[in-house]
Amino acid sequence: MKRMSLRLKNKLVRTVSKLSLDERICPDSTGNFDLQNKKESEPEPTSVTDDEEEDEEEEPKKIWKVMITGGAGHLAICLVEKILEMAERDIAEGVKSDSEEHFERILPFFEHLDRVRKLEKTKKEDIISTRISDYLQIILIDLADPEEGSLNPFCAFAQGSFADENFMKPLLENVTTIFHLAAVGMTGRFARDRESCMQINSVGTMNLLSWARDKGVKQFIYTSSVGVVFGGEPLINFKESDRDHTENFFNFYCESKAHAENIVRQASYENMKTSVLRFSGIYGVGEKRVTERVINFMKTGWWIAVFKSNGVEAQTQLSSVDNCVQGLIKAELALRHKDSKNGQIYNIVDRNPVGTFSFWAPVDQALGFPKQKLTLPPIVLRVLARFVQSSSDFFGVEPFFTVFEVELLLVTTTFSTARAVRELGYDPYPSAIPAICRRYASSEASATFEQERAGRANNFLKKMALIVLVGHAVLYISYFFVCYILLAIYYIVHAIGYCLWASIQVFFAAIHFFWRCISTFFY
Repeated sequence: MKRMSLRLKNKLVRTVSKLSLDERICPDSTGNFDLQNKKESEPEPTSVTDDEEEDEEEEPKKIWKVMITGGAGHLAICLVEKILEMAERDIAEGVKSDSEEHFERILPFFEHLDRVRKLEKTKKEDIISTRISDYLQIILIDLADPEEGSLNPFCAFAQGSFADENFMKPLLENVTTIFHLAAVGMTGRFARDRESCMQINSVGTMNLLSWARDKGVKQFIYTSSVGVVFGGEPLINFKESDRDHTENFFNFYCESKAHAENIVRQASYENMKTSVLRFSGIYGVGEKRVTERVINFMKTGWWIAVFKSNGVEAQTQLSSVDNCVQGLIKAELALRHKDSKNGQIYNIVDRNPVGTFSFWAPVDQALGFPKQKLTLPPIVLRVLARFVQSSSDFFGVEPFFTVFEVELLLVTTTFSTARAVRELGYDPYPSAIPAICRRYASSEASATFEQERAGRANNFLKKMALIVLVGHAVLYISYFFVCYILLAIYYIVHAIGYCLWASIQVFFAAIHFFWRCISTFFY
């Protein structure tokens, strides 16, 4: 007996499910259950030939194979979670048993409905977990080891450099989409090595594009930084079309990113479309480079001042991790359409501008520190940043903060997301600061935590008093030092002037003497 095709089977199930429950199961005169009006309603046997069965078999869906460089980073891990969520949702929509509609009709007649529903939900979750590997494959690439427990079981991790041809080419087989998040030079030993930054970030990206094109990759999304357009001057509602990049890069990282942007844009064509996303200060729950570094600094109690030019705080727009992930996903989805724009740059930042210092104030207050801060002129922080970076470069150590980071704090930089909204459907999520407060402050609420909060407040006041005393001492010392210097300069100048005047008098006296001698000799 030939196997019934899946399509014909579904058709029969739909026909039966349209009947009411009484029409489908009804006791006959003998008390046995049978189909009512069986002779009239029973369909005639349908013969299915082998050719028809082969034609009706559904074609297997192509696997979505994704590669993410920089795969050990926090942004990559969050991106993986979102991709898996999308895949599970798509699979769940297709996971419907042939008799699901019939099950929905007879479900009210079952006892223990909650148990039945839980069993059905568990069954669906098992099916999704089984099928996801046939729907999606994710490869993470990074030189660094991922954090323990951060890797999803549906991901493959390969440790190596995206700039290594022998390492990358085998991994690129059948890859559909590349999210290129990796780069060097923002911190670490490469920050002072221009050749390495250019070779890895620029040339490495160019080579990766070439290998991807040869392997048939369809979408290539590159992540960049607003540092490619920031040269120290204010940026107000900056649009992607205003300029490609600045001429005054703060570091080799920004310079190499600007070159890579141009390479990615020029590499876009019909068979492999590309997009560039610019982020600004990625932050969020679990993010280490910005968020946890700021919070750890706050916990030391040394955040006692804000810096304002003429009393006005600089404005900025940061990029929450959730918004970065949304931008990456929507850029990939947009590139799938044949008529989509490609080779474009998009600003992916939060919706509203915020103060560079007041943005973090809720976290600082949630940790138990007072709201009041000293207000100092920006020149103080600029001088300190120059000193810190110069000292770090001299000794070859990692600076606590860089001149680039300080300038982003002191200069207004806001960006337009109109292009991303229009072409990608980008819709920024609200600020992640409330979630950060819950994660790093409210979630730790306990007797010990309350004691720490009180201790931080006292510690803050002590350091504030210390800074005020030291500041006054420095001012007085500077005042007397300057006074003594000026007085010394006055006496030195006076002495030099007296010496010059005496020298001039001696000179003229000598001339007068020689003149009298000559006059006496001749006359």
